[in-house]
Amino acid sequence: MRTKLVGFGVLLGLLLTVVVVGAAEDIAIVKSVAGQVEVKRSGQVNKLKAGDNLESGDILMTGPQSRVGVIFNDGSTLALAENSYLRIDDFIFKPIESRFKFHIYMEQGTALFGSGKIGKLAPEKFKFEIPRGTIGIRGTKFLVEVRK
Repeated sequence: MRTKLVGFGVLLGLLLTVVVVGAAEDIAIVKSVAGQVEVKRSGQVNKLKAGDNLESGDILMTGPQSRVGVIFNDGSTLALAENSYLRIDDFIFKPIESRFKFHIYMEQGTALFGSGKIGKLAPEKFKFEIPRGTIGIRGTKFLVEVRK
């Protein structure tokens, strides 16, 4: 009887781990990386590579002579140039439920952004913030540079 209970406890622990790990939702995929590109997630910093997924709350950091290209689940594209620091505050793309939100904060660097479905379906739900302002979109592409 004791063996069965221990086995059940281990199984229950694994299931709870899967539920907690599965709670994070992939919102984008990294399509290209050149040089030193890192992501900060839950206090940990890891190198990014093509094929990695991104989540809400991730912070993207590019080093000197580095760049990264990202495609979000709504088709939005983001290219960050060297010495950039960008935080993905929130991303919700659930068109069947009519739930949309895209909030990015860029502290420094250069970004080329092309809006996807959220920009067309709910442009008022998109916010691209920089230290001294906010960029609104209406199904557009734009280049922004933030200097410190």
